[in-house]
This record gives sequence, C-alpha cells and structure tokens, in this order.
Amino acid sequence: MRVLLPLVLIALIGTVSYTVMAEQASHRQLWPEGPQAAPEAPAAVLVAQADPADMDVITEIAQAPVVTEAPAAPAPPVVDETALRYFAQQGDQVRLQREIERLQSLYPGWQPPADPLNQEYVPDQDIITIWELFNSGDLAGARAAIAAKEAADPSFVPSQDLLDSLAAGEATIGLRTASDAQEWDRVISIAANNPALLTCANVDTMWRLAEAFAQTDATERAVDAYSYVLVNCTDAGERLATVQKAAELLDREAIEPLFVLEQQTDGVGEFAAVRLDLARRDIAASLDEGGAPALAADVELLQAHAEAEDVAEDLRLLGYYQLDRGRANEARRLFEQAYEADPSAASAEGLGVALIELRDYGPAEDVLSEFNEDSETLSALYLDAAAALLSTEPRRDLDSDVLGRIVDATVAARDANVAQELGWYAYAFSQAKTAVEWFTTALRWQADLEPAAYGLLVAADSLGDTVTVTTIQTQWKARSQRIADFGKTSSVDIDTTAPPLPQPRPAHVAQEKAVRPAPSSQAAPLPQTSSGAVSCQQFVPPQALSPGAALSHGWCLMNLNRPGEAVGHFARALHSTSSSTRGDAAYGQSLAYLRMGLTDNAAVAAAAGPQSDSRAIELQVAILSQKATAAYAIGDYTRALDALDQRSQMAPERNDLLTLRAWSYYHLRRYAEAERIFAAVAATGYGDAVSGLAAARSRLMQ
Repeated sequence: MRVLLPLVLIALIGTVSYTVMAEQASHRQLWPEGPQAAPEAPAAVLVAQADPADMDVITEIAQAPVVTEAPAAPAPPVVDETALRYFAQQGDQVRLQREIERLQSLYPGWQPPADPLNQEYVPDQDIITIWELFNSGDLAGARAAIAAKEAADPSFVPSQDLLDSLAAGEATIGLRTASDAQEWDRVISIAANNPALLTCANVDTMWRLAEAFAQTDATERAVDAYSYVLVNCTDAGERLATVQKAAELLDREAIEPLFVLEQQTDGVGEFAAVRLDLARRDIAASLDEGGAPALAADVELLQAHAEAEDVAEDLRLLGYYQLDRGRANEARRLFEQAYEADPSAASAEGLGVALIELRDYGPAEDVLSEFNEDSETLSALYLDAAAALLSTEPRRDLDSDVLGRIVDATVAARDANVAQELGWYAYAFSQAKTAVEWFTTALRWQADLEPAAYGLLVAADSLGDTVTVTTIQTQWKARSQRIADFGKTSSVDIDTTAPPLPQPRPAHVAQEKAVRPAPSSQAAPLPQTSSGAVSCQQFVPPQALSPGAALSHGWCLMNLNRPGEAVGHFARALHSTSSSTRGDAAYGQSLAYLRMGLTDNAAVAAAAGPQSDSRAIELQVAILSQKATAAYAIGDYTRALDALDQRSQMAPERNDLLTLRAWSYYHLRRYAEAERIFAAVAATGYGDAVSGLAAARSRLMQ
C-alpha cells in the first residue's frame, strides 16, 4: 500500500516536522479505519510531540524493560461482504476492486471470496438497499433506510464502515457546496475535520482544498496540497489536471516546485502541455498595452513546438509577437506557415497585417480578398490594403479582377477613403470622367472628406468644368488652403495623389487626411491617451488586449484617422466590467462609425454603453447632422429637413447647416423660406449663402 502524507496536518499544523508527519503517515489508511484500535505511535513520535515538562517521565518509560506476554489469539473478524457482492452482481469491476482494497486495509489477512457471485451467500436485502441508496448519491435516503431497519430490527447495528462512508459522503457534499459558493474558510474547516476525504480516491476534494488555500492567500499551503497529489497519486490525467489547476490560480514562481515532481515517459515530461500553456499565456500578456516582454525561453519553447507540429494558433500568436517586436519579416514567415496549416480568416488576417507592414500591398490584398466579408475587422483591413495598393507610386496597372473586387468591396462598405483612392487611380491613368464619378461618390458617403473634394476639383478642372471648380472652391476655401489656392498662379503644382501613408505602417493601413475635418462636420474632439499615436504603431488584435487596453488602443487609432480598425478595439472594450469603460467604448465606436459615414451603425453603437446626457446629445447632434448631409447629397430633401428639424431641438444650427436647409427648401420650390434663410446667413458674411440668395430671389421674381 502506498504511503500517504497527512495533508491536513501539513496544511493546518505548522509546528510538526515533515519527518515526524511522514512517520505518523505510515500508520494511516487510504480508507477510514474500522472499529479496531489504531496502532500505537512510535516512541520517537511521542518524544517529538511531548511537552518539555514531561520529557523525564517519557524517558523513563522509554528506557524501562519491556515485558511481553503471549497475546491471546484474536477472534477472526466478521467482515461484511454485502457491498462487495453487490458490486460484483452489478458488474462494477472498478468499485469491486476498490471494495476489496478497502476491506483488506481494514482487516489485514482477509482474503476476498474466490467467487463473489456465489449464490450460497445470502446478503441482507435491506443492507443492499442502503448501499444502493448510498451509491446513487441519496445519502439522506440511506440514513432514512438505516433508521427504518433499526426500528424494525432492534438488534441491527449498522457497520462502522457504512456509517463512516455516509459521514464521508456528507462531508464531501458539504465541502463541494462550500467550494461552489466560494466559502473558502468553510472548505478548509470541513477538510480539517474530515481528513479521510483527502486521498487519491477523492482528488477533486484535494483540488478544492488547494483552491481554498490559494483564494485565502495561503499560497504555500496550496502548493503543499497540489504537491500531495503529485507525490502520492498515479493517475496521469489527474496529475496533469493538478498542475493545470495550480497554474490557473497561482503565479508562475509559486508553481515551480510542482515541476520538480514531474515524471518522464519516453523522455517527455508529463507536464509538457502545461509548460506550453504558460508560454502561450506570457507571450499573449506581452502583447497587452504596457505588457512585459516574454521570456526568450518561452518563445523558443512555443516556436519549436508550433513549427514542428504546424499548430496554426500558436504560429499566429508568435507572428503577432514578432510584429510587436518590429520583426515583420519573421512575422510574415510565421503567418505564412500558419496559413498553409490553416487557411482560415484568422491566418489571413495575421498574414495580411505582416504584408502591409512590409508594404507588400499586392499579396496583402490578394490573401485578404477571400475573407473581407467575414468580419468588420477583416473588411477594414482589406480596404486598407486596397487603398494602399491603389495609391502606390509609381502607379501599378492592376489586373481587372483585382480592380473589380476592390470596387465591389468599396461599394459594399461605402468606404469613402477607398472611393477617393479609386478616383486618384483613374485620374493617374487619364480617366478623368471616371475619377469625377469616384470623387463624387466619396463625397456622397463622407461629405467632409477633403482629399475627395480636392480630387474632384482637379479632375473637373482637367475636363474644363469651371462650374464644378467654382462650386468646390466656394464650399471648401475656408477649410482647405490648397483648394482655396488652386489655379491662382500657373506655377502651382497639382498634387495628383492622395496624402501619403504614415511612416512606418506596422498596422492596418488607412489614408491620413491632409486636412482634418472642420469642426462643422466633426463630432466632439477625441479623448487623448497618454501613450499618444506611437502606442498603436504596432498592430495588436483586439482580442489580445484587455478591455481597458483596447479602449486606449482605439483612441490611438482614431488619432491616426483609422476608424475602421478602431471599431474593433472599441467593441472589445465594450466587454469590460467597468461601466465607465463601456461608456467610453460606446462613445468611441459611435465616433468611429461617424468618421466612416455609417450613421445607422453610429446610432446603434451610441446605445451600447451608458452615456452622460451631454455625450448622448453630442452624439445625436452629430448623427443627425450627418443624416441631413447624406440625405441632401442623394436628393432626398424632405428627409434632410426632417433630420435638421430633429437636430434643431438639441442644438442651434450652424451657418453651413442653415445653408443646407435653405437649399433643401429651394429644391422643394419653397423659395420664400429659402430666400429668408439665405438672407439671414449671408448677412453674417457666410459666402456660401450669397449664391443661394441670388438663386432664390431670381425664382421669386419669375
């Protein structure tokens, strides 16, 4: 029989030495002892436990001559084999063997019957019923059956085995209930009062006790509990689960002693899987905002395993780790291997990010095109790659299939940024009319997109469309210096490209605007983060960040004018348990959608988290402003006025929106109302209203 360390004494009694406890352990049983007397403790144990005042007496007793008498032959014990034969009849070989071991531990010298199914043995049916109730988990029913049999048969005395088994079962239920309720002190108390529960036959109980120690900051006792299982128990699955549970509750330094107890099989440690899990955990934590670098040994361990076994998930994690460390080429290699092993959206996303980081936009667009509709994150990433590919200088003559899928994705997403890049691409290949169409579309989707307005100005000028040129300059001269200066001198060079991409581009690529949107078309200023723009120069997937870190990352991306990526990070932050963080995330996500011209999405996002009254009004005002502008752009003047009416109940109308209202009246042939508003706005010096006033008065005079 295997020697069992007395765990409760180790955990709860700190004054007895490990050696003494081990000696005591040699007299303990795996199962509860029967009614016979326990063996006497050795003299060494008594001395170790004795009070110093009693040492002389103990010494005299220890040195006295020992007189032995021949003991009377003990009567053979009466062994209750009912449970054993019951298990045999049920065909439960596991429980049968355990019952044999239990009886042998209680009655040394007892041998099991050669044929447990021998019909000559007639068991007590009432006892069979009691055991059936016990084995089904109905302990209260078993207690009631015992009481009923005692009442019917006053001579009946339940065996101590049965009573101990019931007591142990009830204690186990109580301990599990306390553990599930996180009543940790009660768990420890029940275990201390029922040491028979703490055996290899009840490993779950040992795990729960260890968790109770860990949750009450008794780390050393928790490690002792886990160590007890590893020292005494042999089931491979339970041993592995023991270390896994310890790793979930304790820090890495605390569980190192458990690895010393690891056993080897064919040169492979039984806890190799746990070592890999710890490496994964620490590498993933290093990707968090402000996370500490992972240990080189962990990276080497996981990489060796991932590359040897082609584990795509691990290869992707290592790829993001290398990206975070600025090693884009190594990241690309890892993502390519991950994609070969698992050509999924997750692998394509990582590979796409690495390729964009390396400015290899063609392969990035190609690998991402298959998955661009799988998620908002992948859609934004694909469009970033497409925009970067279109803007590459010198311009590349792209295949019609590539252009076709870029156009399809752009229209599906109503992405104004890629639309204006398509405009510049068409203009570069002398397709000015096509360029005008794309620039116009971009402005319809995002009315404050200055590069699209400038592109429309340039393309219209090349076609000799002076009306459009004049209109654009009138509308934009107060917001864009290059539009205001266009055509003033012959020496002015026309910028035929969109603004350059930021340097470097380690994350999802998105075009920077040459001029930020004017306050008239933008919601509230973005909150500033302490990390600034630099903190999000390296790509980190939203799910790799904590909600708080994802929120900061989202604001950083907004500061870089990359709202498509920011949406995913704000979505991650919405999972925070903090009400404040969820509110900020909903606010940021709504602003990101507004930046992309997706007003309906912005309205939904605004309601995803708690908002202060001022923020709720601010977002609603911005949403209604954008709805009015979008409705006007497609000629739905009635809907534009409805949006403006709703907005006016929350905030005064600016001159640009008053002018929009006046033109809506004009197109609805409500010339008198249009003339009145144009006159009021023109009187403030707002130039855009002057031409409208003249047009309205002209109509009224007809």
